[in-house]
Amino acid sequence: MMTIVSGRILTYDETLRIITIRCRDRIRYFYIQRSLLNRISKYIEINRFIQFTVTNEIRIYKRHKVHTIDYIVKIMEIRYRKNIIYYDIKNIKRGTKHLINNLDNKMFLDLEMSMHPYKVDKSFKQEIIQVGYILVDKNDTIIETYDQVIQPTIHKRLTKRTTRFLDLSQEDVDNGLSFHDFYEHFHNVLNMYNPAIIVWGRNDFLALRDAYRFNKLPNLDRKTRYINLLKLHKNYYNLKNDLGLFNALNLYYPTEKDQAHNAYEDALATFKIFKGFRDVVNHKRRVDTKKYK
Repeated sequence: MMTIVSGRILTYDETLRIITIRCRDRIRYFYIQRSLLNRISKYIEINRFIQFTVTNEIRIYKRHKVHTIDYIVKIMEIRYRKNIIYYDIKNIKRGTKHLINNLDNKMFLDLEMSMHPYKVDKSFKQEIIQVGYILVDKNDTIIETYDQVIQPTIHKRLTKRTTRFLDLSQEDVDNGLSFHDFYEHFHNVLNMYNPAIIVWGRNDFLALRDAYRFNKLPNLDRKTRYINLLKLHKNYYNLKNDLGLFNALNLYYPTEKDQAHNAYEDALATFKIFKGFRDVVNHKRRVDTKKYK
């Protein structure tokens, strides 16, 4: 069971990640998990008002009896004329709703990468070997789908780990598209449709940035607008840890199969998750995230 706690911050120990609040004439200690603190540490100052939910379980941490903070509701500075709000979960949810509802063209993108060999090789570079995307307009009408194997540029031979993990063979990549050809296609699509590129996590964005460098091609970051759907989920649902793609899919569609590790299938899963999430932020659907907290 969760309890809401409100009060001024009396002390803050950044190293121990503990704040103290006076509650009913008692000083109480509250522990902030690192993943949560990373999001809100810049707003925490002594004497600021804070409101949060906690578990009712008490444990001993560094000789203190502490409750663990589940999520922050609000952090603000109380002033005579007008309060200054630094963090408000309601504002975050309103902002998420506005973002989700006002996207025009959208590209749901996923990449599969080559994998390190079993024997440590510090010179090994992971490269994009499969690209999948679904491009839709503002009404979710499909404009284009893309499912393509890409030839690696640096390490031409796939490692055993790669072929065992992905449903790809050496022959598949040998017959694949060069990264330069993919780059030209991708560049043209960005220029023509200017889509928001919706990805699950940061890995795909980082992989593209590395691929431009490996292939000595101009960076397309200025032409790309990435939306990290995983981060939106973590902030909206107050999740402490990352949520796997197919765990997220099962939030909205509980009978879905396990992850296929295929770029197009994962891009399609991201599209489905987006639609389910959009229903939630517009109060058309409810999901239970307790087991992921």
